[in-house]
Amino acid sequence: MSTVGIIVNPASGKDIRRVIAAGTVVTNQEKINIVLRLLQACDTVGIDRVLIMPDPTHIAQRVMNEAAGELRHTTVGVLELPYILGTYKDTLRATGRFVELGVDCLVVLGGDGTSRIVARACADTPLLPVSTGTNNVFPRMTEGTLAGLAAAAVASGIVPAAEACRRAPRLDLYDEADELVDIALVDVVVLDTMDTGARAVWDSASIRALFLTMAAPTEIGLSSIGGWLAGEPAPPGHALAIYTGGDQGRRLVAPIAPGLLAPITVTRHCHFDCQSPQDIPERTGVIALDGEREVLIGGRQLRVSLNPQGPNVIEVDTTLRAAAAAGMLDAERLARTGQSL
Repeated sequence: MSTVGIIVNPASGKDIRRVIAAGTVVTNQEKINIVLRLLQACDTVGIDRVLIMPDPTHIAQRVMNEAAGELRHTTVGVLELPYILGTYKDTLRATGRFVELGVDCLVVLGGDGTSRIVARACADTPLLPVSTGTNNVFPRMTEGTLAGLAAAAVASGIVPAAEACRRAPRLDLYDEADELVDIALVDVVVLDTMDTGARAVWDSASIRALFLTMAAPTEIGLSSIGGWLAGEPAPPGHALAIYTGGDQGRRLVAPIAPGLLAPITVTRHCHFDCQSPQDIPERTGVIALDGEREVLIGGRQLRVSLNPQGPNVIEVDTTLRAAAAAGMLDAERLARTGQSL
């Protein structure tokens, strides 16, 4: 039985960056519309089952109500979880449950932070991140129908996962006992502050160091600092470390949030690979992971290591081209799945 899992973060696209910057608000109704388009694509290809993570705003049930009577082949259900907390732990638990059920792929609607939580628990399950958040360097702005076709191509086996996916690198944060504290997909940022507060980062003056898996001037968010500093991506198999906070160095401005271009002074920077972890010099402050303040340093000696074996991410363009070459939407194949034109 082909199965697609869907995780929707009802809180994504609504944080404080709509107040201090010009971030777009992504409503839950828009997320529902995206999922409905995903379902139509999965149904057309002939996916047997789609399961949606439950949440306190009942997005899954609202999707099912709106899709009632519209699907010919695909059955839609709510993933069974014993309880709902209304926090990131729901996403973490749901991801683990999807992996236990052996879903063929997992579609995630959210921002960088949502994808980071899923990546902690998704193991080798093919992951398709769809942007509905604020800083969206890892998830991409993918139209729901196309995301659904790509997910269906992988879940049905029409395009093998090995052909459709790439391994995304991640950053692992370790303590002095060599214990994994947490991970990031895009950036680990050291902040000269003592609380997690509203979680999002918008004050560039508080930044003391950044560690980036990707840095491009075409992106938005804290990783854009690296893009405007270097202009080119790090060499393959490398990440970028940036140190700031001194009076001397290269001064630049970067778009660290939508509509927010902030100044920063870079004292030094370097590339590093998986064999050269970087020590975090500060013993106080907060660590932000993919744009959200998460970890209090608390006197510990922490370090950042590049891990090339991050999540197994579906490349939508590659997948759809392969699906077209395989005739996924040819009338003859669709007829075999009970679809009519």
